[in-house]
Amino acid sequence: MTQKYWEKKPTSFKEMVQLVEKYLQTEIVRETKDKQLYYHNLNHALAVKRRANSIFQAIKPALSQNHSLQELTRLESLIDICGLAHDMVQVFEPTSSNLSRKRLSGLSETETANKLLRYIQELNQALSTEKSAPTFLFSDREQQIIRDAIIATICIQDPQGSKTKTTFFSYSIYQPYLYDPQTKISLVGSIIALADLGALGMDGVEAYIQDGILVFLEDNPYLLELVLNCDRPNSLAPDVTKAKLLTMARFIVDLAHERQARFEQEIAGFMPQMRQILRNQVFIYLNQDSINQVKTLVPNQSSASLSELISFFCSNKIKTIST
Repeated sequence: MTQKYWEKKPTSFKEMVQLVEKYLQTEIVRETKDKQLYYHNLNHALAVKRRANSIFQAIKPALSQNHSLQELTRLESLIDICGLAHDMVQVFEPTSSNLSRKRLSGLSETETANKLLRYIQELNQALSTEKSAPTFLFSDREQQIIRDAIIATICIQDPQGSKTKTTFFSYSIYQPYLYDPQTKISLVGSIIALADLGALGMDGVEAYIQDGILVFLEDNPYLLELVLNCDRPNSLAPDVTKAKLLTMARFIVDLAHERQARFEQEIAGFMPQMRQILRNQVFIYLNQDSINQVKTLVPNQSSASLSELISFFCSNKIKTIST
């Protein structure tokens, strides 16, 4: 049985984490190939892991006031796992190949958490039979933290839409976990949620725009030739193509506004000292200059021509995507 999980038996919790991360990377690559994922792939998983770790490292001195070094080390491992794992499973609703793909909100995240925890529980069981130290295993609480953190990344449409001061368009998306006033199991969920939508604030305008185009391509894989080679699809009328591209362009711009407008609410669950660190040291690009750059670079006005929109989506920044 143990040969299924390792070639060499883990001799520490760190080695257990390495086994889990190896499993996650293998599964993400498989899911990417099976489902033609241009955004929710290993690049995104590694980016979220990196951003989550950056958040953790920045606030670690503040956390160390109430946590031991051993606790922080295990917490960092959980953050790395959750950042890597959070989009491992992608579940699309059935649709024809020439229509946009849709997901049921929360289903992919739930399936991801279930799949990961099944593996961890099997790994725990396999190591238990080897009479390994209990500290090598993922505790029940740590498993709860992992589930909580993956569920924290669920995005839904804001039912208030543009009626609230913090939103700008009728199909606004946000992560309700960050707005839930109930006490969290740990900070891991909030860290992963912030990292997941943190491309603009942490990585800057170019990374944010590239992510937006990749999201569009993943939801509309039949437009691959448009994004790669600037070829307008013959199956769509020009006005339909323009409307689809313009809608996504506006979404990219409006979401940038929202990332900035929602930020203070989304970090409200952190201690004041940590909030100041997040503002000044981590989300350094979440400012009006970045918003203005996005508005300038992304054609989002009704007057934008079809050729201008195609030129934007068929950008050199996207030439390196894996097909």
